[in-house]
Amino acid sequence: MHFGNKKYLIIVLILFSLFFLTKKKEFKYDENILNLLKNNEYKYIAHAGGGINNVTYTNSVEAVSQSIERGFKLIEIDLMETTDGIFVGVHDWLSFKKMSNSLSIDINAISYKEFKKKKLLNKYKPITVEEINKIFHINKDLILITDKSNNFKKILKDFKFDHSRIIVEIFGKKNYFKAIKLGITNPMFSAYHKDYDFIIKNDIKLVAASIKDIKNHKEIYRNLIKKNIIVFAYTANGGSFVNENFGKLFTSVYTDFWDFRSNTCVSKKCTTN
Repeated sequence: MHFGNKKYLIIVLILFSLFFLTKKKEFKYDENILNLLKNNEYKYIAHAGGGINNVTYTNSVEAVSQSIERGFKLIEIDLMETTDGIFVGVHDWLSFKKMSNSLSIDINAISYKEFKKKKLLNKYKPITVEEINKIFHINKDLILITDKSNNFKKILKDFKFDHSRIIVEIFGKKNYFKAIKLGITNPMFSAYHKDYDFIIKNDIKLVAASIKDIKNHKEIYRNLIKKNIIVFAYTANGGSFVNENFGKLFTSVYTDFWDFRSNTCVSKKCTTN
């Protein structure tokens, strides 16, 4: 073989090597989780840990425990960080401070030490990342849905149970790709009807959308369901629209007061429309 041919062959081999080394690994959702979500046991999502005694958004240990007792397999927790960088269950600091009778009612975060001393409405214990890990380690059939935080590295580092059992709600298209790149197993894109083409183009299998948007754009969401895309709808506590459209316009629904045992909504705040 001539030197020129050898040189050409070496260049070709180098180019092939670079191609395979730099080729993007195709992202795939966890198929086991996607299949589980089509099961009736996963139709309802305990919103912010679930409502308790007609109170919503507590993200409390007691609310989560009650939701598990009521048969929920999908538990949503709002994640915020304390001033010293610890994940805690808080929807927003203003409402948290109001519920915990804080002296300073504002939107500023507090320290983990201070957080641990708080009680919501003088009786409920706000949940911490440590308690979330414990609950999900014991209850291996539960799936955690995170809201508020797109600190993906911290989510992967701080949650110690199987990451395939974590669904992370993603806000924004750039964040969706960032989540995949960093290793989030089940990113759920927070969507509107206008995102339909983006969802299809990027083979997104999990989306969250508001009941209002779903009602106003039924055909869009009907097509998503037909394409085998999981749609989580927020938020409802019963009503004919929800009951009539499971599996047609959405897969699962966020709720505060549903009880699987009685198959009814157990609160004065339940809707009837």
